[in-house]
Amino acid sequence: MNLLRFKWFGVLVLACAGLVSLAEAQTYPTRSVRIIVPFSPGGGTDTFARVIAQKMQERLGQPFVVENRPGAAGNIGADLVAKAPADGYTLLLAQDSLAIVPHLSKALPFDVNKDFAPIGIGVFMPMMLVAANGVPATSLAELIAHAKAHPGKLTYGTPGAGTAHHLNFEALLSRAGLQMVHVPYKGATPMMTDLVSGTVQVAFSALSSTLPFASGGKILILAIADHERAPQFRDVPTIAESLPGYTAHVWFGLMAPTGTAPAIVQRLADEQRAIVNLPDVRERLEGMGYKVRPTAPAEMRTIMRSEYEKWGELIRSVGIKPE
Repeated sequence: MNLLRFKWFGVLVLACAGLVSLAEAQTYPTRSVRIIVPFSPGGGTDTFARVIAQKMQERLGQPFVVENRPGAAGNIGADLVAKAPADGYTLLLAQDSLAIVPHLSKALPFDVNKDFAPIGIGVFMPMMLVAANGVPATSLAELIAHAKAHPGKLTYGTPGAGTAHHLNFEALLSRAGLQMVHVPYKGATPMMTDLVSGTVQVAFSALSSTLPFASGGKILILAIADHERAPQFRDVPTIAESLPGYTAHVWFGLMAPTGTAPAIVQRLADEQRAIVNLPDVRERLEGMGYKVRPTAPAEMRTIMRSEYEKWGELIRSVGIKPE
């Protein structure tokens, strides 16, 4: 009898906890919410964060403030969120590089798989292979030929060591049998600035970051790393047309510290899904090159686990050692 009472007491406690969580979600938020972007302003992560923050603020009636905390390939901002109170008022604008960093650091200050509660991916973004105007190549084939004739002479920029841009470029070099020098930056904006000036010669760039520079003739687009050509650049071939099966993309979504009430996580997931599907927002995002494909929290976790395995295999295959 005592055991039965104990079991019913446990069920009652869980039910009460669920009701408290639901009540929190119904009143959430009651004050300002921070969205931490772990990269510098101006890149694809930052752009998406500001679109989401503006609409969250309009829909939920409290300020959603974007804070840029760049550095250490996104680890500084991610660590801040991992150690923040699990109350829904500090969120991370995550991208797929979060599944990479555990394979590259011997002393990561947080556990990617344990310290974050996925809220959902909002959009995916195919990468563009771009070059400075001074590079003697107008196509991927010409770039490959030039790089093979001058091994180790070309430089490629990334928003940071260990980012998806970095590893996808390493995968490209491996597939094509090329050697180039990696130049890591603290975000996409300084990388693009140096690409325009010719300080760095080639790079992978998110389509949203590429558009303003390419339309002004400041950089050259060589190829898109997607299954199909981009609507904005129908004359630009895919990398897969030269290297069958090769694709590269990034995704952007929201995460919270582990322990955040499930009902709050679900409310934020529902809001993000609704926001990216608003006609004006969807048109704006797709116009910048994003592919709108919101996920549920569980699907985001599944994608992250799959990519964790994929990036680990790639890192081992190209011989990148953790530091």
